[in-house]
Amino acid sequence: MSVAAVEMPSFSTLLRLLRISNVPTVWTNVLAGSVIAGGERHPNEMALIVTAMTAFYIGGTYLNDFFDRAIDARDRPGRPIDAGEIRAGSVLLIGAGLLAAGITLMVPFGPSAVLCGILLAGVIVLYNVWHKGNALSPIVMGLCRALVYMEPALQLPAASRTRR
Repeated sequence: MSVAAVEMPSFSTLLRLLRISNVPTVWTNVLAGSVIAGGERHPNEMALIVTAMTAFYIGGTYLNDFFDRAIDARDRPGRPIDAGEIRAGSVLLIGAGLLAAGITLMVPFGPSAVLCGILLAGVIVLYNVWHKGNALSPIVMGLCRALVYMEPALQLPAASRTRR
């Protein structure tokens, strides 16, 4: 592993860590979860949920690089941490901060949203710590995606859930 790292990572480095090409899948998961639940959303509510779920996803991708840094040093030495483009501690801090931001963004939707956010953050961390070489890791990843679908459904007003 590289010992030296730049003080301020480039925008390109930050984008490589967040795997931007997959972010739209999170947005469609949120939209699908809301539609499947039959809820009508105000644009501001949807924007807040999409932002929160994006924070969870990006936080997870940062944590993935943090927890995989030893493997990346051996198998993919060009990844940002090993290449010295960013410090491992910075990646951990950004990833954890984004998970906390996702949870915080759920506060306006009430305790069930916050609880679901905490559960999602926990499953994201579990996946990142435990996924390499684990036969059950696809199930844990599937649970992450299922929780992204569930989050907007849980936030629907009671009237929307019961309408006919």
